Amino acid sequence: MERTKSILGIVGNETRRRILAFLSEGPHYVLEISKKLDITQPAVLKQLTLLERAGLVESFMKASKYGASRKYFKICDSVNIEVVINPRDFRITKHPSTISCPVYLENEKAMEELTTQINEAKNLNEKAVKAQEMMRRTATLLSCEKYIAEDWNCRNCHMISSLRKRISETIIHMSKGEMTSVIQVLTSLMDLV
Repeated sequence: MERTKSILGIVGNETRRRILAFLSEGPHYVLEISKKLDITQPAVLKQLTLLERAGLVESFMKASKYGASRKYFKICDSVNIEVVINPRDFRITKHPSTISCPVYLENEKAMEELTTQINEAKNLNEKAVKAQEMMRRTATLLSCEKYIAEDWNCRNCHMISSLRKRISETIIHMSKGEMTSVIQVLTSLMDLV
């Protein structure tokens, strides 16, 4: 819990949040960060030092085509912190960065392959066939008998599966020329996000 409090204190600073947001796009060196965020280089270095000490970013050296190697900074592995504030509850929970549910993991590789096949399919009918298979996979996850609404793994598995199901529905409706249904599914997708 102490590390979580420390992380919340670190990301409570707007400048550090801006730096983290920029680093979420990929690794950058100090001058890039300074120019992009319109912050002096010493100020950027000070904030990066704090972020690095907290274990949120790490640095590495990379050769530059313009001369000497440069020190780049990137975000470390994910830290997922959930803050719940409402009239009946206040809690801070640190979650793992990946879903560890065995049912999800068993299906995830197949769904990633299906997603690739859908993206690479040459025509809409071919995409629809793969989308049908994706619907079967998501149905397995959405009807999991081990589902617990309060469990972080279950909630995220359910959300990802729901999104994949809605996207698959959209592809299937498009292949049939059912544009009204496509609009309805896309509208419901906006509610999920």
